[in-house]
Amino acid sequence: MDNILAIRWPLPYFPEDDQTPPRERDAAVHDAWRPRSDFIRRLEAAAADHGPDYDPLLAALEDLVAIKKAADEQIRLLLAYGRVYVTPRPHTLETLGQAAGLTPSGVSRAFGAKEILAVGNLTGRRPAAVEIDDHNPDLFPGDDSRRRCTWGGSKKNPCTDEPKYAVTDKSGTKWACCDSHLPGYLRSRPRA
Repeated sequence: MDNILAIRWPLPYFPEDDQTPPRERDAAVHDAWRPRSDFIRRLEAAAADHGPDYDPLLAALEDLVAIKKAADEQIRLLLAYGRVYVTPRPHTLETLGQAAGLTPSGVSRAFGAKEILAVGNLTGRRPAAVEIDDHNPDLFPGDDSRRRCTWGGSKKNPCTDEPKYAVTDKSGTKWACCDSHLPGYLRSRPRA
């Protein structure tokens, strides 16, 4: 297990001629031991649950895969935010691609309606809108937009008003909109 800890969480190295004060060295080593100690505690708990055959290498890999999945999801959400929610001029596919290490077409394929809706729920914002129609429950795959306004409110404080309109944002995502949130929708529309 020591080798796995050394690879996953290397301790700081201070050469002999390093001028770092001893207090800072101790703090750096202490900070490096925190995630190591957490991992050791999780391993001990898992070994108690799964027996002595529990493999710390596999646990370290699973831990990193979970971190990578979470980071990938956040990248997709940030790309959706930068492309769909930033107004009046969204970030270009090129600038987002450079920042994320993707091609412009990779950016456009990295997120979809699911991520756009998630950003709206997390931020309480709605993307710029481009189209308005009368509400028709058959336009919406999810129950929320069939029965209530999803354009207004947030995940923590959703609008519960009856939808009267179907609004479409510039990504093509459809939202249900009530009378009280229609002015906000109209304000978000791009000017001709």
